Amino acid sequence: MVEGANREYGFKSIPKSWIPFKALFKRECKRYLNHPIVMIGPAILTQILYVIVFGIVLGAKIGKLHGYSYIAFMFPGLVMMALIANSFMNPGWSLFAARHHGWIKPVLSSPLSYTHMVLAYILAGVLRGLLVGTILLAVAWMIPGIVAFHSLPWILAYLVVVAFLAACLGCLVGLFSQKHDHIMLVMNFAFFPLVFLGGVFYSLQWIEGIELLEIFVRINPVTYMINGLRYGMIGMAELNLWIGF
Repeated sequence: MVEGANREYGFKSIPKSWIPFKALFKRECKRYLNHPIVMIGPAILTQILYVIVFGIVLGAKIGKLHGYSYIAFMFPGLVMMALIANSFMNPGWSLFAARHHGWIKPVLSSPLSYTHMVLAYILAGVLRGLLVGTILLAVAWMIPGIVAFHSLPWILAYLVVVAFLAACLGCLVGLFSQKHDHIMLVMNFAFFPLVFLGGVFYSLQWIEGIELLEIFVRINPVTYMINGLRYGMIGMAELNLWIGF
């Protein structure tokens, strides 16, 4: 019973399970590092298209928003959208495929504790989300007027915490999904509505007076995620940062 408890909760098993933990984590990271064009490229391209279509074309018509260019206002939401999607999808698809094809059996029969198994999948998802977010920030930094890096601690805090939460959610969905469609169901009916109604493309002032929409936006957790990252990047916040955090 003691050995079973140690395995389940990970007590006194770090030295013994370090090698399989490292192997599992490395394998999960190689899924996207060995195929960056397929796994990471589309996320970068999608956000660039958003910048071109909404930021440049639509932004020219909107002009300044709270004293900032529309691209600068919108870009933190795009970074957050890519971060959540990639952190969620990596463990979600990986765990589903492992269960569906039987690849999970060698992992379950390894000396890894259950805690270390889950942690390897989560950390690989976090790393993928942070990698995509960092690339987007680097691209924006090279374009004058988009990112000012107002507060680096707030940027790092929101990126890391949100990536961790998204990866945890991806693990849960990957464990319970019975079909590929179930993962896409979460993406299409939960993720995308929350993101698009989280203030990516508009200010909260624009929806004042639209009661149902205003209530939904203000109880939407993604709204606070985008708000916090926007403050870290350009120094502008419409909601309380600490409540959001």
